[in-house]
Amino acid sequence: MIYTDKDECYKDILISLTTGVLEEEDLGVLRKYYEEIEHYECCQGIAEAYKDYKKLLYVNKGDTE
Repeated sequence: MIYTDKDECYKDILISLTTGVLEEEDLGVLRKYYEEIEHYECCQGIAEAYKDYKKLLYVNKGDTE
């Protein structure tokens, strides 16, 4: 699975996290893989998607209280 740019990787990771296809623990393995093949744009996309995913969890947590 090779991504063409940061945005494509970001969207895929964010959707995968929010739908439960990926768990947070999976991100380390994915990021390491993309670092090894020097696909740093995807590494950035993964980091940004995780950051936004955590924001979504925080916002959604507030909705349930």
